[in-house]
Amino acid sequence: MRKTIELNRVVVTGLGMVTSLGLDVSTTWEAMLAGKSGIDWITQWGNLDEVKAKYNLAEDFPLIAGEVKDFNMKDIVKQRKHGFSKEDLKQIKYMDAFIQFAYAATLEAIADSDVNLEKGDIDPYRVGVIIGSGLGGPQSWEKEFERFSAGKKVSPFLIPRLIPNLAAGNVSISFKAKGANACIATACASGAHAIGESFQRIQLGKEDAIACGGTEAAITPLTIAGFHALKALSGKYNSPQSASRPFEADRNGFVMAEGSGVLILEELEHALKRGAKIYAEVIGFGMTGDASHITEPDIDGAIRCVKLALEDAQIESKDVDLINPHATSTPKGDINEANAIKKVFGSDGERPFITANKSQLGHSLGAIGGIEAISTVLSVYNNKVPPILNLEKIDPECQGLNYVRGETKQAKIDTALSNSFGFGGTNASLIFRKYK
Repeated sequence: MRKTIELNRVVVTGLGMVTSLGLDVSTTWEAMLAGKSGIDWITQWGNLDEVKAKYNLAEDFPLIAGEVKDFNMKDIVKQRKHGFSKEDLKQIKYMDAFIQFAYAATLEAIADSDVNLEKGDIDPYRVGVIIGSGLGGPQSWEKEFERFSAGKKVSPFLIPRLIPNLAAGNVSISFKAKGANACIATACASGAHAIGESFQRIQLGKEDAIACGGTEAAITPLTIAGFHALKALSGKYNSPQSASRPFEADRNGFVMAEGSGVLILEELEHALKRGAKIYAEVIGFGMTGDASHITEPDIDGAIRCVKLALEDAQIESKDVDLINPHATSTPKGDINEANAIKKVFGSDGERPFITANKSQLGHSLGAIGGIEAISTVLSVYNNKVPPILNLEKIDPECQGLNYVRGETKQAKIDTALSNSFGFGGTNASLIFRKYK
């Protein structure tokens, strides 16, 4: 005999971000609203002329990225002081940057949600951590391989530094969260899939709250060389800030970035009982596979993913006020997504509004789904939509949509959709609505 399950409502009660525009949510969000770009010349490699010579790089090799700047994990831990001991501080030096970014974002999200496990605000057995990452720790891979190649000993912390699930693992251990502890690695959809999985687990009553999202720190010579070999990155630009230009007629690839975005999702009654601030409600999640090509997107997968999310949310396309698309600035990807949006929402150019966060932040692979979900939630919460940068001449094949350009749009945003698509033909769509 089948059980009939009444699904719980799920809300967002905490936000945390580390991006190329700031080390927290408020700094990043204000910079986005001001139309700033976090993309610049890469600094973490040292002298770029020496790097080009060392690796014999071609003239069009991209030396730009959306780097996280002035990040110091120990300073962040000392400042935010939530659930960490001196032993935790010692462990920081054994963490790859992608783990540290997730740590910092989770610290902020938990503080923002005002929930404290140590004080008994929540049952630790009912708290989960699901943080996605596309690549894990390539910085540690490359550093330790150079040591190994030089005949030096490899660090015993190499494996814990590089495996993707150690972001969620370290957060779970430090916060004593004993519910689901997992990593979803679905390329650029990792963060969005982690949020979707968390949403469904709370709906089913498996956890009361989950810290979820994505993290990535993959700005390394080998990683960028790999994407460059695929012809996926922008190699032509007048300035670093102008390189990422979704839906623009002369776009030629995405710009690598890094960072983390973590949300606290919580069962509604649990959140209300403790008087939590509620940013938005999660109402829909769609997940599909293109089953077509490992790198080139297929319009059918995107259309079905968005429709599944709408069906899950029990709303119609006309109910959506804003779309935060995947919009990487690649020639085929943007056309595919623009046409998918037109198929589902029409092409009258009036609604919904279309933004594109990667024009400002770059593309942080497995982290971007979490980061863009937070931006989407903030648009719902604040009724503001950040502009798309560098969109002067719209690609003829992308026309017919209501792009937000020039400056931030002030408008009533009750319901918003966030898309994330990844290599392998994996797709995710999330829908957020004002809490009522």
